[in-house]
Amino acid sequence: MKRYEIIGTTADAGVVAYGKTLESLFKNAASGMFALIFGAEPRSLLPDRTEAFTLCAIDPEALLVAFLSELLWRFDTHLLVPTTCNLNIHGAAATTPSKPGASDREPDQVTLEAKIGFVALSGMDLSPITDVKAVTMHNLAIRSEKGVLSAKVIFDI
Repeated sequence: MKRYEIIGTTADAGVVAYGKTLESLFKNAASGMFALIFGAEPRSLLPDRTEAFTLCAIDPEALLVAFLSELLWRFDTHLLVPTTCNLNIHGAAATTPSKPGASDREPDQVTLEAKIGFVALSGMDLSPITDVKAVTMHNLAIRSEKGVLSAKVIFDI
């Protein structure tokens, strides 16, 4: 199973990420986002520092955008690139991707607990080639087919 693929759109860029669990889907979406930023997936390095954070959202799609946005913020403001990623996603909405008609009911909160290892950009052998400005919700839906989750994420560049 491939982890992600980079896709092009008219004015933006994106990735389609895959995973057997929401945690692996989120990790692969982050790998794809940074492969887009650098033009290649950064090689694994031992982290310089580890940071933990918790995010909450109304559904897994909103949580994915919040997670990628958090990583992008840490990259933009502190020049930190994630190298290790330990995620735990829980909550009623964490077990099933969105289904048609799901918006007819009150959404359940879903929570992500992350422990991310980062390396400073100055310690890497790659330079950014694409300026990702934001993670969007445009046509974002987490889907499940034959036991594999997928999500197409579009970025403003």
